[in-house]
Amino acid sequence: MKNIKKNIALPIVYIRHLMALMSEYGFDKNTLLRGAGIQFSELELDDGSIDFERCDKLITLCQQSGIDGLGWKLGMRLNLPSHGILATAAMASRYIGEMISMSVRYLGTRFPLMVMSLEVDGDTAILQFDEALDLGDNRRFYVEAFIGSQQVMKMYTFGPQASAGHTLQLAMDKVDYYDDFDFADTTVTYGHAAHQYRFPAHYISTPMPMADDIAREVAERQCQKMLADMKVETGLLGRVLAHIRSREGVIPSLEQTADYLSISPRTLRRQLQELDITYRTLVNRERKRLALHYLRNTRLTVEEIAERLDYNDPSNFGRAFRKWTGHSPGFYRQTTEEVGA
Repeated sequence: MKNIKKNIALPIVYIRHLMALMSEYGFDKNTLLRGAGIQFSELELDDGSIDFERCDKLITLCQQSGIDGLGWKLGMRLNLPSHGILATAAMASRYIGEMISMSVRYLGTRFPLMVMSLEVDGDTAILQFDEALDLGDNRRFYVEAFIGSQQVMKMYTFGPQASAGHTLQLAMDKVDYYDDFDFADTTVTYGHAAHQYRFPAHYISTPMPMADDIAREVAERQCQKMLADMKVETGLLGRVLAHIRSREGVIPSLEQTADYLSISPRTLRRQLQELDITYRTLVNRERKRLALHYLRNTRLTVEEIAERLDYNDPSNFGRAFRKWTGHSPGFYRQTTEEVGA
């Protein structure tokens, strides 16, 4: 993943908001910026960005402040103008479904750490957001920042009183300070296999109040150009991850995923190699994530979990799990049950 992290960049406007937030808590932003190797003059570039490596270092320094929910607090500060031309394209859409589709396609221009997908299951719309890469020690910060900004967007889109029947499922454990977060009427649950917003599907056809075909078309062309000009290739990773995660109980082969992406297996293998990662690594990472989820949150037997993760022999799953965690699946389940007791 090394090459990806070197190429990923986040908008300077987000960093400005973070520094303003830290200043309000009494921290010197110049000291924080210097510690991360960021020049103050770089923040003066209105349309610029900062590479992920230095952003991540800056966030590590900010996290050392001990401020609870720093990511959430940042996300809640990001009003529509903070998201640039993508916000214009989204809010000028004709209806909510089109707005979500716009966000799904062009999220990489603003927040390439996540990839989104939308599906409808009966009366429920499911907006899933997957982490496009290993977010490391600051994972909780980035997820909080994303859901905070999405909460702001939901308020503009659905209205302040329109969260009834909405649920947010997070692939993270709850921490105490989450009780201070304002999710409005959205029901939040934790420890899931994937991050998902679920809401009544009828909202998809709801007209947008600021629909403007001309403004939307102009903004979308700019988003298309930005995405084409970006050197970041998380779009491919996101599509691969979304396909792997969309087939619960079945781990698709490289050939099946390549067919889904309408490219040859050889091309997919080469493109992943250029990103310094293999398909097997992505599959094993997904297997580990699901294994931990099943052991913590279900009563499936180890044999049943092994079958769901496409292991022909449960002993092979046991060996893989020991390699991931240093423990057997049974010991891990027993330990987590004792902690939660």
